[in-house]
Amino acid sequence: MPLIRSLFIPRVLALLAVCFLMGCGVPSADEDARVCADVECTAGRCVSESGTPVCRCSAWDEAAGLSCTIAAVRPQDDHGDTPALATPLVPSTEFREGTLQPPFRGKADRDVFAMPAQAGQGFRFVVRPGTLAAVDFRLMDAAGKDVAGALVRTQEGQGVEFASTEAAPRFIMVTAPQGKEAVGTYSYRLEDLGKDAHGSTPATATAIQESSGPFPVAIEYPGDADVFSFRTEPGHGFQFSCASEEASLALLTEAGAVLASSEGERGKSPRVGHVGQGTSTWFVKVYARTEALRMTSCEWKGLGRDEHSNAPAGATPLVAGVPVSARLHGTNDVDVFSFSGTAGHHQEIWLLPSRIRNVRLTAPDGRTLEEFSGAQVSRELPLTGTYYVQVLQDAEWGSEFQVRVDDKGPDDHGGLLETATRAALGERVTGRLDNSSDWDAIAVPLEPDGVYRLTCTPVCSLFTLSPSDSVYLKGEGYGIWHVLARSSGLATFRVGSYPTPANFTFQVDQVGTDDHGDVATQATPVTVPVSLAGVFELGGDMDVFSVELEAGRSYVLDFGNAFVRVLGPNGATVSRYPIPPTQATRFKADVAGRYMVEASSSSSPGTRPTPWQFSLRAE
Repeated sequence: MPLIRSLFIPRVLALLAVCFLMGCGVPSADEDARVCADVECTAGRCVSESGTPVCRCSAWDEAAGLSCTIAAVRPQDDHGDTPALATPLVPSTEFREGTLQPPFRGKADRDVFAMPAQAGQGFRFVVRPGTLAAVDFRLMDAAGKDVAGALVRTQEGQGVEFASTEAAPRFIMVTAPQGKEAVGTYSYRLEDLGKDAHGSTPATATAIQESSGPFPVAIEYPGDADVFSFRTEPGHGFQFSCASEEASLALLTEAGAVLASSEGERGKSPRVGHVGQGTSTWFVKVYARTEALRMTSCEWKGLGRDEHSNAPAGATPLVAGVPVSARLHGTNDVDVFSFSGTAGHHQEIWLLPSRIRNVRLTAPDGRTLEEFSGAQVSRELPLTGTYYVQVLQDAEWGSEFQVRVDDKGPDDHGGLLETATRAALGERVTGRLDNSSDWDAIAVPLEPDGVYRLTCTPVCSLFTLSPSDSVYLKGEGYGIWHVLARSSGLATFRVGSYPTPANFTFQVDQVGTDDHGDVATQATPVTVPVSLAGVFELGGDMDVFSVELEAGRSYVLDFGNAFVRVLGPNGATVSRYPIPPTQATRFKADVAGRYMVEASSSSSPGTRPTPWQFSLRAE
């Protein structure tokens, strides 16, 4: 018996293995999935028995007393749920009916439709509820992501307008907004909006002729773009524009690269233009900036040959007082003009009519003297030679304007350091300011530590061109300024006025001398004990003293009406404090040597002398 058993068992196992491999009537997992795809069980799992779905309980289900039976069978769906299973649609004039089925396995039904893929064609999908209370839809790409379309609402229902191509196919998903339990019917229709009247690429562009006048352009569906082509002669410019503020334009190369673009905005319609060096073929794309655009009119105008050079080398010469007509022939056009100028002469440059431009004035040495955007600039010329007026941009390019220069001759006084008028102390200087950009510079020799009064009447704007560490200037009002010279040399003052034209009278008189130096090199040496009195001549005056102090010794400092700083031999601050008039301050000298005491007025900067008292003693 043991021998028989040992021979029998391997044979049985081998037979079972062969049966498993051959199938032998035992259902596979794939068979279960196929047969049970549309079956939902109350519990357990669905298996195939002779091709029939049966729900079987597991040991756990049986122990729990659960009943394993078929709970639901998926109803036959009229349309797929994904782009891969979408129902292809073709345009029709009649509505068709669709049905959203009951949910299966907790998932609501949804219907997906595939749109025709036709380049240059527009479509409208319209949907309306039937027995459903409401219906929703989404426009998607092949990956199921939402894409933009023009939403529309008609008497027959709500919908969306779009384009669908092989490169960008579109799909519509219909759902019920009430939730997954919503079941019912709806109606839908796909409408053909027609073939686009114009191509959307340079290769399919519509050719237009010059002087054809305005022509209509229809944006027939979302994403529609119409491309037009035309030719220009060498050196000629053009302007392509559309009337609607909702339109956008792109100037393209034959390969489709964007050379320039323009978007409409409130109160401004789009336009593009260029100047070509050779015989050129241009392409302009018209498309919608917003969904509101359906129809507009566009126009191409030839602007003729560009008559002015784009560079100084070929600049158009200007004669004083003689206007020259010009216009920019495209957004890449620059017009350059030249005139001969004399150093010290006052030159006016006019560009009329007045509008926003970008204009640059350059000197004979290549320096930029001025950049302005208005109609006129007035400037004193620093050099004798050829100047250039470069019109770089014009808000109304394509429209004519005139350029004119007026030589006003030598200014009565130069406006720069190098052209300033020399005047002596006490000398009365008169002058005339012709306009708001006319400034007269007057140079006066000043002595170090000198205190001066400057008068400029009747109405002057005034500042100094000298370094602030050499001249302190403070206005008192009523045409009077006080000046403190910290070093010797020429001090240059620049006079202007508003309004203009205006005459003025200018004079500088010395009224005193600063009693003490303002810097360490001009410090007044003192010895302990110190008791001095003096004045701060102006609000910007500083009085500096030097004193030898002993190491380790304490000192009492009293300096009325001043801010005081004590510096050690190495320049480091030993003390910094305002000293009240009734209180002395003590400090200790850590090392022996030469200390500095710097004092400035504690009152607000003014033009009146401020008295001070200074005492220093050892304890």
